[in-house]
Amino acid sequence: MTDKKKKMGLVKRLALLGFVGVGGLAVLGYGGLYFASASALARTHTLDVAGVDIPEDDEDAVARGKYLVDHVMGCSHSDCHQADMGGGETMNQFPLGLVYAPNLTSGTGGVVGAYEAQDWVRTVRHGLKPDGTRTFIMPSEDYWSFPDSDIGAVVAYIKSLPPVDRETKKHSLGPIGMLIAATEPVYAWDKIDHSAERPKAERGPTEEWGKVMIGACTGCHGSGLSGGEIPGGDPSWPPSRNITPDEATGIGAWEFADFEKAIRTGARPDGTKLHEAMPYELYVKMDPDDITALWKYLRTVPARPAGGR
Repeated sequence: MTDKKKKMGLVKRLALLGFVGVGGLAVLGYGGLYFASASALARTHTLDVAGVDIPEDDEDAVARGKYLVDHVMGCSHSDCHQADMGGGETMNQFPLGLVYAPNLTSGTGGVVGAYEAQDWVRTVRHGLKPDGTRTFIMPSEDYWSFPDSDIGAVVAYIKSLPPVDRETKKHSLGPIGMLIAATEPVYAWDKIDHSAERPKAERGPTEEWGKVMIGACTGCHGSGLSGGEIPGGDPSWPPSRNITPDEATGIGAWEFADFEKAIRTGARPDGTKLHEAMPYELYVKMDPDDITALWKYLRTVPARPAGGR
């Protein structure tokens, strides 16, 4: 065998070893990512909470719950629990994987049949399931500020729904989904100050009620309301908008009519449409007092440059 052939054979063997080595590292990396994400999803916590009154026989309360579910909290959106609240795919694309919102009805596949009032409070308001694991991606931080009466109304409405027979699928995460589950702030439990005092206000077109309502906006726009990349959001989504009074990058130059138009129609003052990640179709029927309250509160927050969330 010539020296040239020996050298070529050595190069091929080294290339093969390199390929095997990279493949082995990839397998080890994937395995580590799998166990890290599984560990994060299985992590448990405890929290003692008081239950709330669930007025199942109160038609006004049930109607209030439907309004909140459909037009404020977005629970019945097509990328969440679905219009019938029977659950469905939140996302299903590689490399993110499958994330599934559970069936909240009393039908086959429903997951809340054994929930007590305290379980509802822990899950909806604190992002903690009855088994102590954290909800994944569910934006409980958005709902934390709502009063007991509204949490009870939401549950009363959900319990009034007809049963939907649809099995709740388990999450099946791809490599990016695993990375998010292991490292990203997608667990509401970790974002909430569970000992903080909730804002107290009567419903109405006031700044005080707007401070309660704004909780439904912080999951996307951030606690500082200046927008930015949405944790756990679809990678194709643009950064959320700055909704502080910043003149340059926020809505400081908007009038109330501009804000109401954006909420109800998804159109900016110049007529261009907002991205579909802003679920304005849910807000078409938002109570005018709630829109006014949001506007009044937003005029009081500090102006911030875009992107700081």
